[in-house]
Order: sequence, then C-alpha cells, then structure tokens
Amino acid sequence: MCGIAGIYAPLGSPALEPSALAAMGEAIRHRGPDAGDIWRDEGAGIGLVHRRLAIIDLSPAGVQPMHSPCGRYVISYNGEIYNYLELRRELEEAGLAPEWRGHSDTEVLLAGIRAWGMAETLKRTSGMFAIALWDRERRVLSLARDRFGEKPLHVGLFGGEIAFASEIKALRTHPAWTGEIDRQAIALCLRHGYIPAPRTAFTQAVKIAPGTIVEIDAGALTPESWRVTPWWDTLEEARIARRNRFSGSDQEAVDQLDELLRGSVARQMISDVPLGAFLSGGIDSSTIAAMMQSLSAVPVETFSLGFHDKATNEAEFARAVAGHLGTRHNEIFLSGEEARDLVDEMPDVYDEPFTDQSQLPTYMVARFARTRVTVSLSGDAADELFAGYGRYHSIDRQWQGTLSARIGRAARRAYVSAQLAGIVAPAERLGLSRIGRKSPAGLRLRLEEKLAGLTARSAVAAYERKFTLMDTAHRLVPGSARETHPLADTVAKETGWSVLEQASLLDLVHYLPDDILVKVDRAAMAHALETRVPFLDPAVVRFALALPDRVRLMGGQRKGVVKQVLDRYVPASLWDRPKRGFGIPCADWLKGPLRPLAEDMFSPAQISRLGLLDEELVRLFWDDFLAGDRRRANMVWAMFVVQLTLSRHTR
Repeated sequence: MCGIAGIYAPLGSPALEPSALAAMGEAIRHRGPDAGDIWRDEGAGIGLVHRRLAIIDLSPAGVQPMHSPCGRYVISYNGEIYNYLELRRELEEAGLAPEWRGHSDTEVLLAGIRAWGMAETLKRTSGMFAIALWDRERRVLSLARDRFGEKPLHVGLFGGEIAFASEIKALRTHPAWTGEIDRQAIALCLRHGYIPAPRTAFTQAVKIAPGTIVEIDAGALTPESWRVTPWWDTLEEARIARRNRFSGSDQEAVDQLDELLRGSVARQMISDVPLGAFLSGGIDSSTIAAMMQSLSAVPVETFSLGFHDKATNEAEFARAVAGHLGTRHNEIFLSGEEARDLVDEMPDVYDEPFTDQSQLPTYMVARFARTRVTVSLSGDAADELFAGYGRYHSIDRQWQGTLSARIGRAARRAYVSAQLAGIVAPAERLGLSRIGRKSPAGLRLRLEEKLAGLTARSAVAAYERKFTLMDTAHRLVPGSARETHPLADTVAKETGWSVLEQASLLDLVHYLPDDILVKVDRAAMAHALETRVPFLDPAVVRFALALPDRVRLMGGQRKGVVKQVLDRYVPASLWDRPKRGFGIPCADWLKGPLRPLAEDMFSPAQISRLGLLDEELVRLFWDDFLAGDRRRANMVWAMFVVQLTLSRHTR
C-alpha cells in the first residue's frame, strides 16, 4: 500500500521539475512513510512519484517507480495483488517470466502486463490497486483502478497538462491549481453525503472510475480525448451471474461461501509485516476475524473501539467474540470530547466534503491499530453483497403502497405540480414573506421533499430517492440541478430481477465505492495503515451476485447465508443482535460545543465568502434544527461539513 502521483506535461513545464514532483510526494507522505522516489523522462514530458509503505518484499527490490526488465514500462502502483504468487507461477510455467529481482507483487504485475497486456492482467488479479503505467515505446500513460475503487486515483486538469495522485492534496501543489468549486458536485454531496465518481468538489479534478483503464497520450490531455476501457463491469457481471443462478441447497450455499471466503482471507493474510483485523463483534467483522484465527498458528491482533455511551457501545460484544476465538484483543474507548476534537482534522484527511459521521470512529480505531500492526482486514461489503441493510426489506412493500406504483408518470407530475402551484405560487406572486412559520421558499422545499417519491419511475428509483440525505438538496446550491444516479433507471429495466437485487446492486456500484471504501481508505492511510476487504474477492463477489434472494435471506434473516457460515466459528449467542454501527452524537455536538463554529460557518459572511449555499435555506434548516426538528440533523451536519471543508481548501 502506498501513495502515487505524477505529471504528464509539455516539454519545459515547471510541473516536471524534480522539486515540483517531490512536493507532490511530500503531500501524500502519510500514505507511504517508508520511502519515496521520483522518476521522470523530461523529453517525453512524464514524471512518476511513489511513496512507499512496505508490505510485501521489504528489500530495495520492491522500490518504485519500477522498470520492467525489458525497459519498456515504468510503473508507480498503490495496492496489493493477493494472488501474485499464483500469477508468478503461471508466468513461469508459460515461459513468460523474466529473471526475478525480488518477490514483490509489483514485479509480477509488470511481468504480466508485458506478457498479457494490461487489461488481461488486471482481469486475472485478485486485489486492490491504483496504477500509473508509462509505456516508453508507445509514449502512452495508462491509469487504472481496481474493480470497486478500494484504492483512489484522481486526475488534475490544467489546460495542456495533467497531474494525477492518490489524494487531491497532491494536486493542490500544482502551480495552476485554482481551487474552483464544482457546484453540481456540492449539490450531490448534500444529496448523498459524498461526491460520486467521476466528480470531485473541484472543477480541476476528476476521479478515475473503478474497473477502468484510461489511456492518455500527448495529443489527448483532455478528458474528452482519453481512451477509456472498462476491464470490469459490475452490472455486466451481475447479468452473467443471474443467467447462471445458484440452484443448490442452502447447505451447499453455506459450504461454498465458507470455502470461497476462507480462500480470500488466506490470500489476504500474506504479508511481510504485522497484520490484524477490525472487530466490532458484529456479523461481518466477526466472520473475517474467525477465519483469520482459524488459519493462524498464533493469536491474531484484533481491534475494537467502544463508546462511553452504553446506547452505542459495542466493545463488550467484540470482547466476547475475541475471547471465544482466542485473538489478542485490543480496545480503545472514545469519548464525545475526543471525537469532537477530531472534527477539525477531517477536512485535511478527506480533501473534499465527506459527511459520513462514522469517519470519526473509523479514523480513531485505525490510528489505534497502527500502533501494533501495518495491515488490518475488515468486514466491509458484506451488507451490499448479501443484503444486510434493513432498508432493503421494506422497499417492495413501500413501493407498492405508493401513488407512483399505481398511476402513470404524467399523472404523478401533474399531481405534484398542482400541489405546489396551489399553495406556494400564490404566496410568491403576492410577495408574502411568510406562510405561517415558513417562507415561500422554505415551504416549497418542504412540499417538494414530501412529494418527491411520487415522481419516481420505479421501485429502485424510489429507493435511491428515499435513502438520500434529501432528494431536493440541489435547492440549497443555486445554479445546480437535481441529479440521480443513472444506474437506477438502467437496473430498473433488467427483467427477472427482484427489487432487493436492484437496490443492493445500486449500493454495490454507488454507495460502497464512493462512501464506505473512501471512508476507510482515507481514515486508515492517514496513519499509514493498509486495510483489506476479503468480501471483495472476485470469486466471492460472483458467488454473491448469483445467489437468489432465498439464499441471501436464508432463514428469513438479512445476510442469512453469512450468518450460517459464522455460526460454524462463533455461537450465535455472541453475535445475534440488532445492528448498531458507529453512533456519533453529531446533533448534540452542533447544539453544544460545536455550536460557535457552526454559527460561524452558517453566518451570512461565511455563506457569502464561499458563495455556494442559499443563505435563506441554510438559516431555515439551522433554525428548524435548533428548534428541535431532529429530521434536519443529518442535513445540517452535511451543510456544516461542506462549509468547514471548503473554507479550508479555497483561496
């Protein structure tokens, strides 16, 4: 696990100077504190940067940027290829292996690219990665990301040159960086709580999409001229899997998942440095920790975070699971005061507005784990793959009970328009400042919120609207538009798929990459801690996508098949309880110790300085929240994070 960066620019660009490349590397030193190096070919206009966190092959043979033995390729790569030993043997048996210089996965990756090409090599991998590859023969820069975007990769757009980096903070070192904000991206952040790829908060930066290779040459430095090749397509994989549905018994499903997941865990335990696991005591993390311990000859290091508030504390459950498994368990407790103090650090950790409140405990437990290990496995992605979220199981019933499911779209739109026209429009025409306690603008927003679901075209579109922070969040950002995830309509057209399958797939390609994986990567890599996700092994993913609902909900329970696997390792009495998650009392903080800062962020002066949010609506939300409307808490928190983060990162 590392940090990567680089420049592709015309000859003579100051961004190609060694000092400029070194500055990019220094900005992401936290991702790779063990070593750093740069390589450049000034005549070709290319410079690569690497910050190393040594995990596999700690010797100098693993140092990057790395050249292929033939001299054609130079790579700067962040990630791990878990099946690199299998690929190495495959190359050797086919007579395609070079004379190995060490035993790093980077060397195997380069050899595979030389033998099979980049796309074919990536298809053979099980791993997580962000790759920058320079082809000296073709003079082409290739940028690639893993299947689900576990490892980040951003591109900075600076006219006739580009920069790329693991984190936006490295792009900000470019002399042409302006920090101009993308208003539509901020509207999306207020809608979802995060900014979906390919957007970032800034007009000069984009994210490379998961599962893609982007080829750039000297004549194609603008996004419109990049050659984009998807090497992995989750939707197409789902189509293939569902044409080949799992048809075995429940017992066979449990056996197969146990075998596949154990294989994934075993591969992800390969490391030349100490490793452990996050353990909350819940189903997903307990399953991973249990398999790790069953595969280890010594106690596995496990880490949990507890809260002094009993309503949100899960430390006792993690302790009980660890005791049963025999791990070496480590726990830390987080007070509200400590977590609140972390709030001010988050803008520098995430670089752009990111409002998932569990970023705070994730950051804290990662910092704690790094005191003992360099790698930690997690139970992420099980909810999306095996239908673990409680919200999935009321979708169909709720959809069938709505007006949307029973009347045509035109009729729905007419109904909504009539409601708005009949109440709000007259007040606006008369110039009334209030209708009861609400301004016309506030009342319009409230009505649009209430009526939004009526215009959904499908159950999964209704789901996408229902589980946003606010469907009408674009009203808070003048000049932006309402934008939904395009996959919602695509998935809704798939025949023979249940609403549960549609909704969980939407989360797999939308919520997981842009929220969950971003949260964990930035929180952990801020402390140079590598995190690994066994549930995202491609064999496990394909198996999950092929499962009918009856297996995913085995025994009438969410993640039923995963629970049956876990029951083989840990008795249900230790883990069978309602899901809690990391509960953070952000609403209480905003009314208490964070209130002076929030008042400053929501002041007319600050709203005007950034020029992003509608001052009247911000004040409406803030006043409603202070008056006791807890429905506004998450949106107020999101507005607070937007203002706080962008006030830090704009000139």
